[in-house]
Amino acid sequence: MKMAVGIILIFMSIVHVIYGEKMQVDVLKKLKADNILIGSFRAMSLQGGILLFAVGVIEILVFTEVVVLTGFAIYIPVGIICLNVLSVLIVALGKHLELFKATIPQFFIFAIIIILQVMSIN
Repeated sequence: MKMAVGIILIFMSIVHVIYGEKMQVDVLKKLKADNILIGSFRAMSLQGGILLFAVGVIEILVFTEVVVLTGFAIYIPVGIICLNVLSVLIVALGKHLELFKATIPQFFIFAIIIILQVMSIN
């Protein structure tokens, strides 16, 4: 399961960065957003993509036994993903309900990822 989670997370990281750049930045440009707002969005999109990529690589390295996580460390990859999802959920439900509606498919995918991560904890 860790290999599947790793591959899905790496794929999601690539989609996160490409989608953010192609779709969201184009909308910001059409709205004539200033460069600081566009740059801030790009930074957040890249940060999220790198986070997903890093956790995906960790999951693959654990699967291939290149890295061994023991004790509390075995919960760090799933904890990172849960915190990432929780932050979006707080913003969406707290300030931008329309964002929640638009990201329901992503919440579904991340729920599957989290379930697979929890099931693969030894």
